[in-house]
Amino acid sequence: MTGTLNVRDLCVLFAGPPRPSVLDGPGSTISYTFGTDMASLRMPPGHRIGLNGLTFTVQAGECLAVLGTSGAGKSSLLRTVAGLQPAGRGTVHVNGRDVSALPPEQRGIVYLHQEPVLFPHLSVIRNVAFPLTLRGVPTRDAERRAFDMLMRLRVGELAGNRPDALSGGQRHRVALARALCADPAVLLLDEPLSSLDPAVRGDVRAALLQAREVSGAATILVTHDLDDAMAVATQVSAIGRFAELSTPTAPADLLHTPPSLDVAQLLGIYATLGGAVEPGTDGMVFRWIGGVLPAPGAAPGPSVACVRSHELDVRLGDQLDAPVLTVDVRRDAAHEVLLDVRDAAGALASLRTAIGTVAQPGDRVQVTVHHARVFAEH
Repeated sequence: MTGTLNVRDLCVLFAGPPRPSVLDGPGSTISYTFGTDMASLRMPPGHRIGLNGLTFTVQAGECLAVLGTSGAGKSSLLRTVAGLQPAGRGTVHVNGRDVSALPPEQRGIVYLHQEPVLFPHLSVIRNVAFPLTLRGVPTRDAERRAFDMLMRLRVGELAGNRPDALSGGQRHRVALARALCADPAVLLLDEPLSSLDPAVRGDVRAALLQAREVSGAATILVTHDLDDAMAVATQVSAIGRFAELSTPTAPADLLHTPPSLDVAQLLGIYATLGGAVEPGTDGMVFRWIGGVLPAPGAAPGPSVACVRSHELDVRLGDQLDAPVLTVDVRRDAAHEVLLDVRDAAGALASLRTAIGTVAQPGDRVQVTVHHARVFAEH
């Protein structure tokens, strides 16, 4: 089955008292109402508004990745779409049919949890065939279709094994095969890679990509890992500081032009440079301890520039028309170098630079920024 998912003005409820996002500093206050008429919502006791007014469409064969920190509401979004927890308001349409009032088993939606749960007493092929046998499909036909799905996900040789003989990556592929054998119109994936080590993670990412390509289902993947989203999704959205879902966009576009400072911080790939926007001779500019950057359209005032490691150069010496900074600390990471630098007055900035950066603590350097995204400071 192929499917298109339309979510319109959905209000997702959270259980329990408000819990601030990891992105919020101490003492910050968050509003969870966003102008909603609370009197018009029928909320179960002990629930509150979490995500409000969500509207998006996922076409057949596409995958929307929703990024967010722990506690931001990613799993609650999936559970609400699946019908496993109540919605405050809004509608969920699958292939044009309003399924908002239907029980989970009648929505054409399959929800796959973080940890694959397989029946330990059944072989792999019978695990995968289970959704079909539950519908009354004859055993031989169900197992034939199950084996075909296992082959598509490149684990056909495991058909006769028991779950306790499988590796972590194999268990995830088998669980995916079982989910796809249910022929869902919509597939919901709840952080399926979060507990995996790096070697297995790459294998399961490949399986998710294959699943998206062979199933034709509209898929939502929730994750806190940008690399997972980039590997699998056709669209990416993010739950920001105030529990707002950003407009879905192509992964590359989100990286190049994040819609807000909160989303940029959530992506975790930018150095954030503190400074201020002020008028310049050719328009608004952003001034920080390392120099001046164009900031067209930015409002004057305290601001933050977000810069990726490949978008700046750090050079030794004082040959450029830019302030001279001193390197305080160098930290080498797997794919970049982190530098703390200070100016003559002692003001500090933290840079993320390319792996080939040679600057060491005590060196005098100048920084050239080739591209930055400037946002007003919170």
